[in-house]
Amino acid sequence: MPYIVILEGQETPISDEVATTDQTLRDALTPFYPEVATAEIKREEKDGTTYIRIVKRAGTKGQENILPSLIQSEQTINPAITLSWQLKMLELQGGMQIENLLLVQPEIDEAISSGRDWKTEVERSLKILKQSPPKPSQTPIVGF
Repeated sequence: MPYIVILEGQETPISDEVATTDQTLRDALTPFYPEVATAEIKREEKDGTTYIRIVKRAGTKGQENILPSLIQSEQTINPAITLSWQLKMLELQGGMQIENLLLVQPEIDEAISSGRDWKTEVERSLKILKQSPPKPSQTPIVGF
């Protein structure tokens, strides 16, 4: 009996030996398609041919599921950037005298400290994202 595997929209005929069990099918395809290891396998017989549909299961990307933490994160501007805008405005208004800068010194120190914390968090997030293996989208992105 002929067997046809349907994976990622492509139909590929396979031998009887490979198609006999789900495990032999997984063993044969996983080196080329790692996601097959956890995919759902559905068999359907039609017109004397067995169609084996492999449906990938959605999984998490990377080591942590970072999306909820990004969604819940505070939507603010880094205080160092806000302060730099304030200092630029002060400069444009001609108020960059030492007396004015000494008045904002505590804000400058706080912005520097806060900016370092933000940098650490961004670097940590980027490290997690870089360690995550790329995965093709199952949904086309409209507009690009």
